[in-house]
Amino acid sequence: MTNAIRLDPNQRRALLGALFAAAFFLVEAGVIEIVLGIDQACRRSLGSLRLAPDPFSACIPEWQWLFLHSASRGFLWLFNASTPAIIAGLGMGVVYAFVGAISALFFRGRGILVFGTTHLFLIALVAGLGYLSRFIA
Repeated sequence: MTNAIRLDPNQRRALLGALFAAAFFLVEAGVIEIVLGIDQACRRSLGSLRLAPDPFSACIPEWQWLFLHSASRGFLWLFNASTPAIIAGLGMGVVYAFVGAISALFFRGRGILVFGTTHLFLIALVAGLGYLSRFIA
């Protein structure tokens, strides 16, 4: 006697969409955090120089830095910039899992395209809001 959970095709599709979307985001966020760590080391090494150049001209430019932060830390980065990367990544992983489930459930064959477009829109939105937050107290 097995107590296997039976899922209908729509539930299975939503679950697979959620798992793939969360996995995509978490791998992407991990790679971006490695790049941001390298950038942090570059900025620290510039800080020890006597006549240091602008860190945004020597290391990662400001627009790329904002884009990478918004892609890896998402909305939690906007509310609290000191949020640890692991907490922000897991929080946004849940958001992307939900977006992936909705994309797979409602858009079926075009779900990957819809998820990719939504992903790029969310990154652009968070990067833009992160840039504007520098000018708004």
